[in-house]
Parts: sequence; C-alpha cells; structure tokens
Amino acid sequence: MANLLNAARVWWGEAMAHAFGNPREEKAHLPPPVGLQPFRHHPHKDGH
Repeated sequence: MANLLNAARVWWGEAMAHAFGNPREEKAHLPPPVGLQPFRHHPHKDGH
C-alpha cells in the first residue's frame, strides 16, 4: 500500500511539473545574452 501511495505522489508531482512548468528547466533553455555585456574582471594587485 505504501508503494502505491508513493507512486501516486511521484506521478502527481510529475503531472504538476509538466502542467505548470519547471522554472529551473525553463531557465536552462534561454539563449545566451546578445550584445555588449558588462566587464566583470577585477584583477588582483598581487598579479594573479
């Protein structure tokens, strides 16, 4: 009986993720930013 409840819980979670989408998965499919990007390199004073 516990196996059936666990399987139903997993199925329900997958169905809701499919119906409403997964934000982490949607961010993975975004294209890279195009155009000028801010310069973020901050060199160390000790030469590294």
